[in-house]
Amino acid sequence: MKQAKLVDAINELLKNNSAFVAFQQPKTTQPQLFAGGNFECLKSLSAISEKGFVFHPFYAGDEKAYFYKPQFVRSGWEIDFGLEELYSYRNNPYKSDSLPFVVSKTEYLDQARTLISMLKNGVAQKVVLSRVIPHKLEEQINWGNKFEQLCQKYLTAFVYILSDGQGLFWAGATPETLISVKDRKAYTMALAGTQPAKLHPEETYVWQQKEWDEQQYVTDYIAGILQDAGIENIKISEKSTQLAGKLVHLVNHIDFEMPAHVTALELAQKIHPTPAICGFPADKSFELIRTTERHKRSFYSGFLGLIHDAKAAEFYVNLRCIRLIDNVIYSYVGGGLTADSIPEKEWTETVLKSQTMLSLFTK
Repeated sequence: MKQAKLVDAINELLKNNSAFVAFQQPKTTQPQLFAGGNFECLKSLSAISEKGFVFHPFYAGDEKAYFYKPQFVRSGWEIDFGLEELYSYRNNPYKSDSLPFVVSKTEYLDQARTLISMLKNGVAQKVVLSRVIPHKLEEQINWGNKFEQLCQKYLTAFVYILSDGQGLFWAGATPETLISVKDRKAYTMALAGTQPAKLHPEETYVWQQKEWDEQQYVTDYIAGILQDAGIENIKISEKSTQLAGKLVHLVNHIDFEMPAHVTALELAQKIHPTPAICGFPADKSFELIRTTERHKRSFYSGFLGLIHDAKAAEFYVNLRCIRLIDNVIYSYVGGGLTADSIPEKEWTETVLKSQTMLSLFTK
């Protein structure tokens, strides 16, 4: 078996229509490659207790969750890689998927105004409105290089590129951990509120009441879910500002001990979706999303990540992500609306968030 660069292996896997996911955990420099085999579409993930990769949608009614148990696993930027191993796992050529609906700025602003009016009238306290931004690719993309660029650019994010070899193709650099569990020590975060990063690190950030409230909904919700699951001694940090590329967010870090009767995947499914990507209260904000947004979120704002066994896993919310269909990439972005939101500012926030990924494809 020969040595190969990971970036070249990614391109060969795409050319070969082989299933794979390449990813790098936050604050690490060693990417991992899962390759070969197939993504298994499951009605329920509750029984999974073996090592593999989970790809879970925002709403299970639109998409099924996937569990991926690869043929082989490699780590690092230089890997032992023989493409001949994968020939038996070659899939059908890419097929076009249904295209996500793209709203105009006028329609988005109308949607935002309607939702904000409903929030002012007490229908809900917060709702997350998302949209899809298309970008046509004018040249052949070296996806291996793009993955490397993402890893270098977003060191504190979970970076990934994923393909099932049959048309499912996503990539992203998400700043949000849904849950991380190891040796019964568990961690999650409440992340919400957005503004552009300062040019000079020593500059301070001023947050408006809207952002404080929006973030507090997330913290209270997650703490409530953990308490309902029988978890005690929950440690919640003070609010702080977290850098995520060219953006910053408000965050509370939440640590706790994992109870013996709950698996990492079960707890992830209890926490998801949080008010950070849905709203508050959960049922009402979810209803508003389903009746307002004209696109299916698919795997945007779902969760993904590595499961080691029933008690150990790292899952991340699928934010700052793109989906490739034919030669067009679709960036999925959203923002939290409250009664104090200003539609034009919310539009600008979605533009800023889209640049996490689209900046790699524009000059």
